[in-house]
Amino acid sequence: MLLAALLAIHPALFAPETTHAESPSKNHPPLSLDSPYMTGDWGGARTKLEENGLTTQLYLNYTTLWNVGGGLAPGGKPAASLDLLMHFDLGEMGLVENGRVLGHFQRILGSGVNPWIGSNYQVADDNDGEGNLSVAQLYYEQELIQKKLWMRAGFLDYQTIADRNRFSSTEDKQFMSQALDNNPLLPLAIGLGVEMQYRPCDWFSVITGIGDAGEAANNKPFKSAFNDSAEFLWYVEPAIHLSFDNPLGPGKLEGNYRFGMVYDGRHRRKFPEPPATIGDWQSDDVGFYVSFDQDLFRENDVDAQGMGWFFRYGFRHGDVSRIQNHWSTGLSYLGPIPTRDKDTLGIALFQNVPSHRFQSYVNPWSHEETVVEAYYSIHIADWLYITPDVQYISSPGIDDSISDAIIVGVRTRISF
Repeated sequence: MLLAALLAIHPALFAPETTHAESPSKNHPPLSLDSPYMTGDWGGARTKLEENGLTTQLYLNYTTLWNVGGGLAPGGKPAASLDLLMHFDLGEMGLVENGRVLGHFQRILGSGVNPWIGSNYQVADDNDGEGNLSVAQLYYEQELIQKKLWMRAGFLDYQTIADRNRFSSTEDKQFMSQALDNNPLLPLAIGLGVEMQYRPCDWFSVITGIGDAGEAANNKPFKSAFNDSAEFLWYVEPAIHLSFDNPLGPGKLEGNYRFGMVYDGRHRRKFPEPPATIGDWQSDDVGFYVSFDQDLFRENDVDAQGMGWFFRYGFRHGDVSRIQNHWSTGLSYLGPIPTRDKDTLGIALFQNVPSHRFQSYVNPWSHEETVVEAYYSIHIADWLYITPDVQYISSPGIDDSISDAIIVGVRTRISF
């Protein structure tokens, strides 16, 4: 989670994309509108800590959504998440050259309206229910070859590694829907693992990794990873990175084209074929996906203002996955209104297509679940964004028994 926060801490972790660190300017007082943090530079202490290798960031996302029609139940309910990230640059500390440690600690406060919709995936990805303070990520990173090869090992959140997308990858700043934050057909669990990223040249990179597929529930990653059933996932993702002159105006147009494969070693039952009532176990499954993002035009050659397009597709075998195909596409515009250069407008459409086996043997009335989401992120200050959001869900849960749903709401994001 919180791709934007990770980008801010260490852009090299996501080297295939052009990013800029969010670091506080010196002497920013609290509540300064152009400071990335509400609490400012702490009288210079924050900058001093960063110069000595320690960066801390605290984020609050407060979301209130209303189900105004359809779904399982109407009504509105707030929820929130609180994320603390601590980044230790061991090189700056004089300990390990090009070595870093990241700790990400999280508290989830409520599930909002997610249980009232009946959709296959959460309408607000951050709203996972009530929970105690937990470890979301804790890993060591080493740059092995300067600006070419990186390695991470520890307690990893795989959705911050694979299937990245500039315009649809962070539920705290962009689309709220879980199925737009990441491709939902990828088994991107949280658990112990090792990941490597190699970028031999500007236009090509590849990531690969292996990790525990037990999802490390209840903050017990060692119990999940070393129990009797050795369930693991493996992924590989080559990517092509393009940059060319804008034929219609200033600036460069950048694009990232990722092609991935995931091996899922979890034990799951196949959908039963009559007259059987219980399906056989299957422990090996392979999925495929693509994730594209492309600038369509830029307003200038100074910043990223302009329009971008994204597309995702994912495939899983229909013997064990009731959704066999997923696709999404959409547009994002940074600075859509004159003088509102840091606002963002986004609109996207995605569809979940049930598997033939699920339709034939489990639910003959199932058909595509189609969702449209639009948001407008309003920049109040560099540390404060308020985002109205609306979603329309057709056939929630790929089931005709649930009425189409309309969800409206607002998200407030504060960086302390």
